[in-house]
Amino acid sequence: MESTRLKKARETHSFLESQRSSWESHWREIAEYIVPRKGRFIGSSPHEADSGERRGGRIIDATATRAVRVLAAGMQGGLTSPARPWFRLRLEDRDLMEFGPVRMWLDDVETRIYGALARSNFYQSIHGMYTELGAFGSADLYHETDRERVMNFSCLTCGEYAWATNAWGRVDTVVRRCMMTARQIAEKYGEHNLSRSTRRKLTKEPYGFVEVVHLVMPRRERDAAKKDFRNMPWASLVFEANGEADDLLHEGGYEEFPHLCARWDVAGTDIYGRSPGMDALPDVKMLQEMAKSQLLAVHKVVNPPMRVPTGYKQRLNLIPGAQNYVNPNQPEALAPLYQINPDIQAVSYKIDDVRKAIREGFFNDLFLMFAGDSRSNVTAAEIMERSQEKLLMLGPVIERYQTEILDPLITRSFGILHRNGLLPPVPPELAGEELNIEYVSVLAQAQKQSSGNAIRQLTLEVGRMAAVAPQVLDKIDFDQCVDELAAIAGAPARIIRSDDDVQRLRMEKAQAAQQQAQLEQAMRMTRSAKDLSAVETGEGNALEMVLRGSGLMKEKA
Repeated sequence: MESTRLKKARETHSFLESQRSSWESHWREIAEYIVPRKGRFIGSSPHEADSGERRGGRIIDATATRAVRVLAAGMQGGLTSPARPWFRLRLEDRDLMEFGPVRMWLDDVETRIYGALARSNFYQSIHGMYTELGAFGSADLYHETDRERVMNFSCLTCGEYAWATNAWGRVDTVVRRCMMTARQIAEKYGEHNLSRSTRRKLTKEPYGFVEVVHLVMPRRERDAAKKDFRNMPWASLVFEANGEADDLLHEGGYEEFPHLCARWDVAGTDIYGRSPGMDALPDVKMLQEMAKSQLLAVHKVVNPPMRVPTGYKQRLNLIPGAQNYVNPNQPEALAPLYQINPDIQAVSYKIDDVRKAIREGFFNDLFLMFAGDSRSNVTAAEIMERSQEKLLMLGPVIERYQTEILDPLITRSFGILHRNGLLPPVPPELAGEELNIEYVSVLAQAQKQSSGNAIRQLTLEVGRMAAVAPQVLDKIDFDQCVDELAAIAGAPARIIRSDDDVQRLRMEKAQAAQQQAQLEQAMRMTRSAKDLSAVETGEGNALEMVLRGSGLMKEKA
């Protein structure tokens, strides 16, 4: 008899997929016209997940498909580039943040998180997530532990998953359909947990596909003092979708929510996001029709419909280089049925306008801002102004992405490394302190650039005033200016000295300068004394006269 837990899991699965159904028609169109290799929808072939069959039959002009690739590459390079740092760990307490051992610990933890992400398949998977996000408006990256690589990531495609949100609009429940072979299920969850039909398939057809459902949701009832999987904050339930099994394939749990659920834009209380792909879809459809009409016009010009005399009925050959024998007495000749003079150039101009609109809809003009600019007199100020103007369009998207994806990603990565003993011991000064995450990627820094420019402009103006009134320099804490600019630029902690180190260094320099001054003074006095002693007088040298005058030497008897 089916267990209560399995029954409730099936009901949750069915309800979430029914809620998602209103979005599927839109997603299917996006998959057909923009990203034909993405999307797994109910009713498709069960083997489609591993199918190499041809798709994209509706696509004639692939401008939108290429535009999504540019968007995904630009987002990855701008937000989570594998070639440069894109986050820093910070503290609310600024004074504690500048304490040397704390700064070094934070820097060490950052390095280890970056290393763990690089060893995993994060950077390959996140690119697929950016593609899903730009096309469908919703994306799901599954973040799990791995015995060999510590962490592993899987980018789910649209239609594979269904979501539910909590009272604050954040996704906290995910149900996922996936295709696994009978052999894979037996290896991962144990043969004794399989249904009867899957056991038969394991014997006769071990590489045959079985649909499996994985549900992750908050655990409502648990004992927080216990650390077993039944009392973890997030419940994990796995079962076969065919409904023949009597119990779950697997029940587990997570300390952190393992699904990184991103949405490009959310309207009201919508569960799923809206995307540039949805906005550009009308233009994409129009482009396909225009490209089809242009091809048809070109074909009619190159190979027009012909008026053929009846004498050629059985022997007309219109291929290049063909020979057609003509009866000299036959007055009629071959000719086009009607004259076609389409303005191909005007159609091409209009198609180019639509292509440009599609690329702008996918922010290609931002990520390829200077790729098509052939001017040689572009100034740095113009580049900065144009960059900030373009980035205003992506500001809300970047903020949402950092909140919904990057914050949970780094939090879970920290937790996984900590539970595996891969982080350095926490300094005692950090007891009870909360870590904050600061993003220093290219796009994040571009958003903060205005505050950095304000600091630079202020110090420049004060430097000019100091030429007339030097006392104005006392109004500026230049040490703090350096700290603020380093934070904006995302400079590593190891290259910026703490306030204590700076104070100690300045004291050492001051002491060294004082000792040097004393040494130079002593050397001057020595030279002066030597010079005076060399001057001869009647009863002694000049040095003796000076010393007698000062009372330091007594008169001779």
